[in-house]
Order: sequence, then structure tokens, then C-alpha cells
Amino acid sequence: LSALDALERVRLRQEIRALQQQLGVTTIMVTHDQEEALSVADRIVVMKDGVIEQVGSPMEIYREPASPFVADFVGKVNVVPARRQGGELWFGGMRVPDLKDGDDAQVTVYLRPEDVLARPISPGDAHVFDARIEKIDFLGSHCHVHVSAPLLEQQRLVVYLSLNFLAEQALQVGSSLPLKLLPERMRVF
Repeated sequence: LSALDALERVRLRQEIRALQQQLGVTTIMVTHDQEEALSVADRIVVMKDGVIEQVGSPMEIYREPASPFVADFVGKVNVVPARRQGGELWFGGMRVPDLKDGDDAQVTVYLRPEDVLARPISPGDAHVFDARIEKIDFLGSHCHVHVSAPLLEQQRLVVYLSLNFLAEQALQVGSSLPLKLLPERMRVF
């Protein structure tokens, strides 16, 4: 479907999905378009160099990638170096619980942009840090907001924010923005 314009591609994806469900037929669709795979499939097989990396539902593939390749290939992801030490993960000066204990080591954390929250944040919430907006990519109803944070040793992250939230908060490049990490959504490799 990649040769179609964006609106026609979405319409045809919906039509294919409706036909699959209506007829109850098994269909194999090969695509490099992750959005297409996530929206049409009941099960996804992610392959790398002819080898299966992971098989699962679209939600499993997206939320629980089995490898760094799958995490990076399916959807947008922040890749953050961290240190695993004593049951915690350290990002520069910030620490979060390591929900899947392992040996102390340098690790890489994969975190989806939607799992770095700008709200709701309440006083006393854990895993909150101040970030500075470096760049805003306008995408219509939402934006990819590129931020950096001193507490995270200037590590850059991409966060999804709605256009309405940016306007309500009068946020722009250079603005300060409190953000909250969700440790339960992090994948550590």
C-alpha cells in the first residue's frame, strides 16, 4: 500500500481489515510499514536478516519488544544509556526501580515517547525531572517534542504532546517542562 497517498492508504487498510474479519480468512501481508502492520494484523512476525525476532499480537510487539531490534523497528522509541546497580536503573543523576533485576552492568533502556508524561504530574510524584524543549516537530494534532534534561546528563528524549497542551501551557523552544518517567513501561536490554 506504500504507493498510495496517505488518506487512500488508511482507507484501504480499514477495508482490508474489515474484509478479513467479515470473511474469516487468514491473510499474510508483507510490509515495512509498521503502522500498517499494527493496524491490520492480529499477529505480527518481525524478521531481521531472514530470522524471526518476535511473533505476537500488535500490542505485544509494540509494548513488549523481545529485542533491541524489535523495539527500535516498531514505532518510535527513545534509546537511553543507563547503569543497572543494586536493583535500580541510573540515568545520570536519576534513579528508577529496575523491575526486572539483573546483574549490575551498563544497559540500554528503550522508552516510547508516549511513556514520558507531561501530565498528570502531582506534587511528590516519583521519577519527575525538569526538561528543556529543544525542538518541536509539528505533525497536526500532536507534536514530537525534543527535550533534554540536566538530571539525565543532557540525554535527549522525544515526547508526544498534543497541540492543545502546547498551546494551553504556552510552550515553545526554550521552555522548561516537568516530565515523568514510567518505569513499568521501560524495556531494558
